[in-house]
Amino acid sequence: MNVTAALLPLLIVVVGAILVLLLEAFWKRTDKTPLAMLSIAAILGSAAAAVRLWGAGASAFGGMLRLDDAALVFTMIFFVTVVFTILIALRYLPRQNANFGEFYGLLLLALAGLMIMVSSSNLIVVLLGLETLSVASYALAGLKRDDDKALEAAIKYFLMGSFASGFLIFGLALLFGMAHTLEIPGVTAAFAAPEGATLLGLAGLVLVLIGFAFKIALVPFHMWSPDVYQGAPTPVTAFFVVGPKAAGFAILFKLVAPYAPQALRSQKILTMLGVLAALTMLVGSLTALRQRNVKRLLAYSSIANAGYMMLAVISGDGAGLMFFLAAYLFMSFGAFGSLIAMGGGGREFHELEDFAGIGFKYPWIGGLFSIFLIALAGFPPLGGFLAKYYVFSEAVKKGLTPLVLIGLLASLISAYYYLRIIVFMYMREPERNIDLDVENPALYLVLFLCLYGVLQLGLFPGNVLFVFKQAAASLFL
Repeated sequence: MNVTAALLPLLIVVVGAILVLLLEAFWKRTDKTPLAMLSIAAILGSAAAAVRLWGAGASAFGGMLRLDDAALVFTMIFFVTVVFTILIALRYLPRQNANFGEFYGLLLLALAGLMIMVSSSNLIVVLLGLETLSVASYALAGLKRDDDKALEAAIKYFLMGSFASGFLIFGLALLFGMAHTLEIPGVTAAFAAPEGATLLGLAGLVLVLIGFAFKIALVPFHMWSPDVYQGAPTPVTAFFVVGPKAAGFAILFKLVAPYAPQALRSQKILTMLGVLAALTMLVGSLTALRQRNVKRLLAYSSIANAGYMMLAVISGDGAGLMFFLAAYLFMSFGAFGSLIAMGGGGREFHELEDFAGIGFKYPWIGGLFSIFLIALAGFPPLGGFLAKYYVFSEAVKKGLTPLVLIGLLASLISAYYYLRIIVFMYMREPERNIDLDVENPALYLVLFLCLYGVLQLGLFPGNVLFVFKQAAASLFL
């Protein structure tokens, strides 16, 4: 029963993906809503099976697949991410001439890859989950087949993703040469042994970290992400910004946090990670200042936010990382959902000038977008403020004050480019007519839920934080 319970959430998602793809192949309909509803039903069924394991856990294949509380929290974040992606894509895809049923099957396969990554203690299995996610993501990025930017995004994502996988596989080979295992506890024990980390092991760890740095877009391995995020369909971009990042940081945390203080006595690896975090926060924020395309601006801001998440990894703050990811989920989907709402006529409007006067012409969408931007900037009393506060305060306790000061500086810089969008919405005269997507109930449901999530995590975070602290303890087991 333990094996069945551990496999059931993943099996439901995979079976749902297969059904969606088969229905799309043999039951061709113009309306893809039934496929979307089937995908959501599969996710809800998987979530029901996963929730039952809270506090009890389950494992399969000799512990290679292990659903502990931490894996369940990350899995729930993935479920919400994919459901939101499906809902905001329902009307978007037909209007962009990309109404392909394969979209929903690919999303479920990407979700399966994410679930495998966070629930495995074996790095080879993590790699298999990562490649499952990656292959589906490459296809999702190029979903708009008649759009040159989307095709360019898919090609860049494929090439850079393959390059990152090469680093990762070579690093795993070196780690196996040192530890004679690729089980994360075994690798941890090898680093923590009295003889310490060998040069072979350190080189392998560096290569693995570089591979994951590509995947989650840490500077200087971030160059692909703005082009991919800008060229991909907007719902897919929202998925990329949250899902793969959450899985990547979960694995980085498992690799680095438990044994870093004992094993890496020279602190060289932690210093390298600190440099990556500092560069990511500063470069992401400074480069976003130059952007006039709001979608690209949000892409660079996601890079800066990856730097804040690295602080949680370095300081070993699992609860802070989970809280930041939960808040970032609602803020990001709220922001990208607001962009989609401004495309009622089938066109997308992403330039800063397009937002001139929107706040008065369409006060609802202007107000919602402003709230999500203020939350991303880290202003109280919204969830973005507490997310940064928890990560920064824990980092100060661990002696990472210089990195926190850099994070505060990057956060101040980010306030300028977020508020600049609001200035355009409320303090500039309209330069062109924008059609609001008013007949999209699924999109506005997501926007409402994102607003609720941002306010809930900002005003009443106690219960959520308690759950995250309970789950974070299992990251060190």
